Amino acid sequence: MRLLLIVPLLVAACDMEIAKAREGSREPAVIEDAKLIRVQLEIQRLTSELEQYHMRRGEWPESWRQIKRSGLDPWGGEYIFEIEDDHALVFSAGPDDEIGTDDDVYLGVPR
Repeated sequence: MRLLLIVPLLVAACDMEIAKAREGSREPAVIEDAKLIRVQLEIQRLTSELEQYHMRRGEWPESWRQIKRSGLDPWGGEYIFEIEDDHALVFSAGPDDEIGTDDDVYLGVPR
């Protein structure tokens, strides 16, 4: 029963964010949150692909091209990977497309 009361509130909150976005130039917070979730899921998948490549070949790829993979994050930037201590670290430079800034997106704890 409580869920039935919460859903209309969530829908109303989303509608308010969309209305605000139409009035101004910013995206609704809901859309930005969805982008962050999508990036984290992509990072998980790409990390898995890198690890599978490493397990099959005994070496890490030097570029996404070696695993026949090219992907862009929701902001149009290429996903980045680094190999550290025999582990793959995949991340996105985030909305500003600059590495090393506060909006970089990592899965878990960044280095």
